[in-house]
Amino acid sequence: MPSTSTRPVTRRRSLLSALLHPKRFFADLRISTKIVSVALVVASVFAAVGVTGLVRIRDLAAQQDYQYRTNVLALSHMTDARSAVGAQLEAVVSHILSEPGFYRHQYESMIATTDQRITIDLQELHKLNLARPEARALEAFGSLLTLWRTARDTALDASRNGDRQKATTILLVRSEAVARSVKTRADAVLSQLVESVAAGARASLSSSRATERLMLLSLVAGAFVAFTLSVLAARTLSRPLREAVDVLTAVGRGDFSRRLTVRGNDEVGQMGHALNKALVALRDAFSGLKHQAYHDNLTGLANRALLRELLTDAFARTGPHTHMALILIDLDGFKQINDLYGHGVGDVLLVAVGERLREGLHRPDDTAARLGGDEFAVLLDGFEKPSDAYEVAERLLTSIGQPLLLPEVELFPKASIGVALWNGHTDIDALIHDADVAMYAAKAQGKHNVVRFEQLKAMT
Repeated sequence: MPSTSTRPVTRRRSLLSALLHPKRFFADLRISTKIVSVALVVASVFAAVGVTGLVRIRDLAAQQDYQYRTNVLALSHMTDARSAVGAQLEAVVSHILSEPGFYRHQYESMIATTDQRITIDLQELHKLNLARPEARALEAFGSLLTLWRTARDTALDASRNGDRQKATTILLVRSEAVARSVKTRADAVLSQLVESVAAGARASLSSSRATERLMLLSLVAGAFVAFTLSVLAARTLSRPLREAVDVLTAVGRGDFSRRLTVRGNDEVGQMGHALNKALVALRDAFSGLKHQAYHDNLTGLANRALLRELLTDAFARTGPHTHMALILIDLDGFKQINDLYGHGVGDVLLVAVGERLREGLHRPDDTAARLGGDEFAVLLDGFEKPSDAYEVAERLLTSIGQPLLLPEVELFPKASIGVALWNGHTDIDALIHDADVAMYAAKAQGKHNVVRFEQLKAMT
């Protein structure tokens, strides 16, 4: 049992580890501790900022309200009026240079729209309680705007009457100068408004500078800590859960290769370890079940169910140039071997025949299967010419017929083989039927030979 003197050392080591590796330390905390820590930090930050700002919030609100109701709104309306004057000048120039018709009507509509905007902005500006310098500048702007409208209307009348030269002269001599003066005056008003806004802002800032610094410091420090803790807590919870959803979705699709990334030793990390172990066990179990469902337990070859699935896929890919064949193989005298030497020897023979079939297929798309008892099948998918299928059948017959030396007996296996080529069969059973007919014909002709269904069909 450790002495009490070692406990402060252990605590100091834990504290040092937390300071040096805060992310690892936070990841190992319990989830409830993480949530409470984040909540306390956030609550402390907002409480400190709220108490600090309450002292000055009324004065600041009043100053900002005044700035908004006067200078800021005036700045917005003045900016819009100046923009409308510029757009109107471009529309007047385009009106004079364009021919009567659709585009001229569009320009007149634009002139009317911008004029309405200017009028509304001036009305709103006169409603505001502007300071004396800004009010004087606004009156000067209104006077120049009246001159601009007079020169503009004169130029437009000349343009409508077809006197483009006069309209151009008026525009260049009078309207352009007046418009430029209007923009200059508008810029002066904007400059004064901007200066007023800036002065008000400086006054507000100077009166609350100490408060702002303290609030800013509290916000930055508290926000940084709260953000860091929130990110760590969110990543601790959301990322593993999101990964778990993705992994389980993949499992639902039959993909058992995905794994959860474990980043800590909290409840989520323990869940990740347990889920990964469960996925490995589930993958192994599913692989075993799938193999058992589609393979013969004795020979390891594909079974009837898998063969039918492969035939279904092959039928879906069939085309006018597709070459596909089904070979059915039935061992001759297998029952007598079981009766004479026992089922153990018969099983050894079946395994040997399955191995010889597997070794006799040289292309990856070809499949050997055991259908049950002493009946086998071979699917040849995608060979170049029909004679290739017959050559494979002859080769398999020769391979099966090789002597099989066992400790207690030497066997000489024989088989009857039927071959059916795909010739546009509409379903799987039709192809199997043709191969079955050829296989029984091989038995009827003396066994241990190959019969092609196409030959039987030609003879009938």
